[in-house]
Amino acid sequence: MTFMKPEQFRSWAERAQPGEDVVYAEGVRPGDAIGAMVRSLHDAGLVAMTSKRVDGRLRFIAQRLPDPRPSQLRARQVPQRGWFQLAANDGAMTTRAVLRILQQAAARGLPCPTNEELAKRVGLNGKVAASYRVRRLVQLGKISVEEPSPLERRVVTILATGKQTQRAML
Repeated sequence: MTFMKPEQFRSWAERAQPGEDVVYAEGVRPGDAIGAMVRSLHDAGLVAMTSKRVDGRLRFIAQRLPDPRPSQLRARQVPQRGWFQLAANDGAMTTRAVLRILQQAAARGLPCPTNEELAKRVGLNGKVAASYRVRRLVQLGKISVEEPSPLERRVVTILATGKQTQRAML
């Protein structure tokens, strides 16, 4: 049994003070429409969801949270687990970001970052993704890579400028 319609719930969330709560549905589970509305406001950081058993029935409750700070809103723009979002140029953007890091290291005379360091700085999933980006830059003719030995960091030459990263031990 649903108590509120989605538009009623949104209206409540807009005018409610932080800490206020409302029972938006009761029964086995909330209806699809109200459930989707509550989840969207929960994902936006505006409400917290909970449930409580009263007289053998579940009550679905939402509590208004304080408005999120801008930094929290930016952090929430990450896709939900199981969803996939990819812009048409995301691959090119991350490849350019890796190139920028390599150019900075070469310009400053620093050792070449490892694949793990590149992945962490650019926000890639892991060292394999960073390795792919470096290989892609070689294919595009942006850099050349020299692997001196398994115990040393690679030396990257930026082909546009001729600058190289410093040779160093791992």
